[in-house]
Amino acid sequence: MKVYGRHAAHSLYKHRPEGIIRVYVTQETLFEFKPIIRYCVDNKLAYHVVTSEELDDITKASHHEGVALLVKNRPTPEIKDIFQKKGVVLALDGVENPHNLGAILRTCAHFGVKGVIYKAKVPVALTGAAYRTSEGGAEIIDSLHVQDWVTVLSEARSKGFEIYATSSHKGESLYETKFSESALIFMGAEGEGLSSDLLKKITRHLQIPGTESVESLNVASATAVILSEFYRQSLS
Repeated sequence: MKVYGRHAAHSLYKHRPEGIIRVYVTQETLFEFKPIIRYCVDNKLAYHVVTSEELDDITKASHHEGVALLVKNRPTPEIKDIFQKKGVVLALDGVENPHNLGAILRTCAHFGVKGVIYKAKVPVALTGAAYRTSEGGAEIIDSLHVQDWVTVLSEARSKGFEIYATSSHKGESLYETKFSESALIFMGAEGEGLSSDLLKKITRHLQIPGTESVESLNVASATAVILSEFYRQSLS
């Protein structure tokens, strides 16, 4: 896959330099990424100094910030691995937009989420757009693409995780909820929300109180609000 964007490139080099295959930088960003270039030289990896326009073609994007890395995909965790430690795991149902997912991964890294599991048509977390938007979070947070929720729900319950579903229409107030120290929190795509079938499988429903002047928050914004509250409670 191709990873582009300054923070995404720095994070990948910091956490997983062995995953680098090839590097592209512009003349303007050459000095900033000298450590990565030196790593390429030391390990006989290819690097290229290209124009910004050439980088547009390589990344198929205009927000590359003067750097792109061709890298190996991160090792994929198993469901059981994500539930090994206490804390919060995020489950995303139908979140297909890579920019939303990238923003969510950034928030998850900030609040110390143990992993993100998402059901989508394609593995969106492995796109350059998601990596760039995550500002490095995609290299810190384990993410797993799944086809259904059956095994996820079973594994979470077997490991003692309390399961919560978010809704803009019903449920207990986020600010009146006392979270379990191990929580699996489901967030749905904007518009559709969580499927009715999934909601029936989860007994605890949450909503974020507000003025009701708008239908609901963007899924990335709602995730940030909920994870902030979980983090606040974990400190007390």
